[in-house]
Amino acid sequence: MKSLPAVAPPAGKTAQRGGTIKVHLEAEPPHLNPLLDTVQVIDRVVGGLIYETLLECSGDGYQPGLADTWEISPDGMRVTLHLKTGTRWQDDKVFSGLDVQATLEHLMRSPNRSALLHTMITDLEGVDVLPERMVRLRFTRPSDLTVRALCEIPILPAEPLRTGGPRLVQLGRAPMGTGPFKVAAWERGKRIKLVRIRPAATPGGPMPSGPMIDGIDFEIDSDAARALTRVRRGEIDILPKVSEVHFPEQVSQATLRDALEIYLLQPERYSFVALNTRRGVLADAAFRHALSLLLDRARFASEFHHGLVRPIAAPTFGKAAPDPFDRTLAGQLLEQAGFRDTDGDGVREVGGSPIRLTFLVPAGAKTLAMEVRAYAMDLRRAGILLDTINLDGASLFSRVEHGDYDLCALTWDGRRDEDPRLLLTAQGDFQYTGYKPEKFVTAIDRLRTAPSPATRLPMLQQFAELLATDRPALFLYRHDVPTLVAKRVHGLAAVGDRVDLRSVWVDP
Repeated sequence: MKSLPAVAPPAGKTAQRGGTIKVHLEAEPPHLNPLLDTVQVIDRVVGGLIYETLLECSGDGYQPGLADTWEISPDGMRVTLHLKTGTRWQDDKVFSGLDVQATLEHLMRSPNRSALLHTMITDLEGVDVLPERMVRLRFTRPSDLTVRALCEIPILPAEPLRTGGPRLVQLGRAPMGTGPFKVAAWERGKRIKLVRIRPAATPGGPMPSGPMIDGIDFEIDSDAARALTRVRRGEIDILPKVSEVHFPEQVSQATLRDALEIYLLQPERYSFVALNTRRGVLADAAFRHALSLLLDRARFASEFHHGLVRPIAAPTFGKAAPDPFDRTLAGQLLEQAGFRDTDGDGVREVGGSPIRLTFLVPAGAKTLAMEVRAYAMDLRRAGILLDTINLDGASLFSRVEHGDYDLCALTWDGRRDEDPRLLLTAQGDFQYTGYKPEKFVTAIDRLRTAPSPATRLPMLQQFAELLATDRPALFLYRHDVPTLVAKRVHGLAAVGDRVDLRSVWVDP
């Protein structure tokens, strides 16, 4: 399978202007205000198309966004941003530093509704609007992670943010950004239609720097099989994610024929089994090591995930070799740690009681349920009992949040050079493991003070090695995403698992 570039290539002379593309959207967004909820379907519609960020992350550094230049003070306590001239909101009002100030201050005082975005800027003390289209950010301590957050935080208009009430609610239904598209219609349960704000360049003139298509229709359909059928029929141009149950048999070259291309996106999405290290045997590092050795990641990747996952041992911001499946070594570790079968019934004991763990599984997660059953069989052969409890999403997360569980599988959507605090501190899913040794807290503090993405890389690697060694969670896989695209679509790029549509053009 081909891969999409991180940056779309320049449009050539054969590129066509005009036309509309249809993109599948797997669920209907609750609203379109990205500051209220960090929900993936919201970002798919508004990210880069309607709302833009001050900076863009690229490789080991930052690129201009709504800010074209910036300076960091020698002590690292202030960043001065120079905003691009000529930028306007979709109602033709001039974009200004007041909008930047209102957006960041809204996040600073909204920790509950925007927990992840709020966590990104915990070191931000204040925002000053300066003359000549400049904005100054003041930090409580040097924080390049806050600079990095400017790649993630979309800037919204100041007036509704500060007015609140109906104006802010309306912004969730009819967003107004600085990006090249606006919402033309939202047909509930069917589609969200975006149209280009400003006309493309005239025929014969220079190739436009902005989008070349007239519109994007996000087709809402929660049925993955039906969405795949619609793509095959030509009713949808882009299927951003092919379901694992349809891969690879239903997207073979014979099935796609000459109308579709398949690409493989490689986002920083990974899954892990949270271990409640506050509970009994799970507090023991040797026991956790044994659990990891009894997890046959390589077999499960092939058998249950059709090769669309790659086994890992730590978050993808670092590299560590996953434990091989080794029942013999696991047994030795358990024996040495005192977890033995003293009564000959085949089950190991602790304090005279058999070791029995529970694994919470969300109802309807068929692939995960099969994987957990297979894992339970391998644990049983090693003398450990594992019970599966199926729960609806709300009940499952309630139990996890209250520490009422032993094991639970979670998924995290990361970024290159991601801010690890989002996963590892109080707002992240990793908090449910209860793992907080001093060396862990110290490592996070060191990351806060790293002056650049380049200096963070070795720190992130050390962090990954720490988690791979202590195993407070069983890191499972990095997940690849197959994507179907009609051959009439050109100029695509990929940002993580989001298909970048900003430079797309289509055949007439």
